[in-house]
Amino acid sequence: MAEDESYPLALAENIGFLLARAHLAARDKADTALAGLGLNAKAFAALATVTSSGPISQQKLSRRLGMDPATMVDVIDSLEESGQIARLRNPRDRREYALQLTAKGRRLYQRAQRAVAEAEDEALGDLTEGERHELMNLLRRIAGSGAEGAAYDVIRR
Repeated sequence: MAEDESYPLALAENIGFLLARAHLAARDKADTALAGLGLNAKAFAALATVTSSGPISQQKLSRRLGMDPATMVDVIDSLEESGQIARLRNPRDRREYALQLTAKGRRLYQRAQRAVAEAEDEALGDLTEGERHELMNLLRRIAGSGAEGAAYDVIRR
């Protein structure tokens, strides 16, 4: 960054500002990669969570991601219409549906996961493997293990 384009010192030394800028840089690359697959960050987050959690209710998924329930309905409707997710009756509670990835959804998630990993590699550019590992550890410590609210900030865009 040229000197006349650099951030003012008050911002360049502000952790929140730098974290936000780093987030935007990484997020823009990930958004572009996901768009190439017909996905956005919200849909990717839903696919990732259903993949890791197995069948899950839409309400639990919404809470787990910290996503507004009305937004979650739109995300799941879109994934269901495109054949990525199936809504199946929960055998333990017939009043709710369990969301489950279809074979098509698993294939899309795997492609999306690779695309996001490539976008992250591009965003982290000059960092060594050790620096990347250290960055992930530091970010996990900052975010904490109970960062439920933070998930919404990451995917709401």
